Amino acid sequence: MLYKKLLILSFSGVAEWKNEKEMIIPNNMIGYNCFFSTCELFGDGKYILRGYYKGGELYRRTEYQNGRQHGLSLGWYENGQPAWKVEHQNDQQHGLSLGWWKDGQERWKEEYHGGKFIRDIL
Repeated sequence: MLYKKLLILSFSGVAEWKNEKEMIIPNNMIGYNCFFSTCELFGDGKYILRGYYKGGELYRRTEYQNGRQHGLSLGWYENGQPAWKVEHQNDQQHGLSLGWWKDGQERWKEEYHGGKFIRDIL
């Protein structure tokens, strides 16, 4: 709960509330190639950042736990086609990492453990 309060305080001067648990954050505060982002807050330090293209299409969705990437990070091209799917544990890639080209063809398929590259699966 403390991390949630710190997160709210750090963005409170620049964000507007979308609803009772989700803030809209200007893109210059997040640093992604997004037009705008939202931060959805959950209990126990968990939150999800979402970035959107100018037209409102979802660009990325990244799960965090206590300020660290923890869970899935998903990305999409502007046409809605998936771009990547990466798993994280405590800010390190862990598990399967997948990437696709705009036409849907597989770009990469890799495995990580604790941030270390294990193998190419393609």
